[in-house]
Amino acid sequence: MLKHRIFFSPWLFLLAIFVYPDVFAEAQASDSAEILACDRIAAHPLDPARVAPGQPTGNINLPMAIQICRADLNDNPDNARIRYQYARVLFYAGQFDEALTEMRRAANYGHAQAQFVYGIFVVKQRPGAPRDKCIAERNWQAASAGGRHAAAVHYATQKLRATFDTCPDVAALEKLMQWLDAAHGAAPAGYAGYYRRLFIEDLQFRLKNSVDTWSNSDLTDAAKSSINFR
Repeated sequence: MLKHRIFFSPWLFLLAIFVYPDVFAEAQASDSAEILACDRIAAHPLDPARVAPGQPTGNINLPMAIQICRADLNDNPDNARIRYQYARVLFYAGQFDEALTEMRRAANYGHAQAQFVYGIFVVKQRPGAPRDKCIAERNWQAASAGGRHAAAVHYATQKLRATFDTCPDVAALEKLMQWLDAAHGAAPAGYAGYYRRLFIEDLQFRLKNSVDTWSNSDLTDAAKSSINFR
């Protein structure tokens, strides 16, 4: 029987910096690289799949963005990127039911940013969101593999809190470390990214010292000794 260690860190509050203010493959989405009007008005600055400069929440004219993104989605119903951006502006406008539905669809189409956000909806129990935390676990795995670094940070944090202990097929520790390494490398250079890097290093340290929360099949003794922890 696995023992769980609960670790507390003063860096946990820094998790918020990874969420910009503001399951899988129901169908095969085909995101076009063509820049549409919805991209220009509603792309998220941290979306790995964005094709236009991202817009901070406060810069978006929500009624206009909803109208534009709905029209683009009607013309491009299989475009997961546009569906995510439509869900984004719906959520900001307080249209939570439709936002949740569209975010789930974009996540199921394989859009990494939508998978990350939908996982947040589940873990934070937004109204109407499923209560099964393993849905967040699966989405965050996929989002991490898709290059959304914040998903890996959230995944590691919830793993240390034992949130995913009953979920099947959790990410192997080596894979999670790779995702965290990528997140660490993507942090801004110098002081601007100092706290982000420090938080990730703290997560990696606590994961190293909680290897008994992972199944023996996840990490061999040789693998444990070969990982370069900071």
